[in-house]
Amino acid sequence: MTWSDVASLALAIFLLLAGVGLFYLFFRLGGLFGRLDTSVQEVTDETVPILTRVQVTVDEVNTQLGHVDQIMTTAVSATKSAEQAATAVSRAVAAPARALGGVTASATEALRSFRARRAAGHAEAPTPPRHESPY
Repeated sequence: MTWSDVASLALAIFLLLAGVGLFYLFFRLGGLFGRLDTSVQEVTDETVPILTRVQVTVDEVNTQLGHVDQIMTTAVSATKSAEQAATAVSRAVAAPARALGGVTASATEALRSFRARRAAGHAEAPTPPRHESPY
């Protein structure tokens, strides 16, 4: 046996051991990928229904927000209508109130003038004698 045969034998043993090591490594790596595939499948199986429920919830929230928008639009419209009604009532009451105020002021002034004339007339005119009643 020469040194070249020993080197060839050593190389053959090394390659055989390297092949066995690589086979074991790939075998374990295959098991790891199998477990990883199972884990990914489980996560997918659990995530898809959750995402479906989230989508349904978001759709329902959007529907409710549409209702809230309609309610707010109606409330704004009702507020505007109430404001217009209040303005109309205010205008309708204000004109007669001003007229009534003018009539009241005129009547007060007329009554004051009447009293003043009457008081002036009593001061100048002699008082008529009073007759006493026998009863």
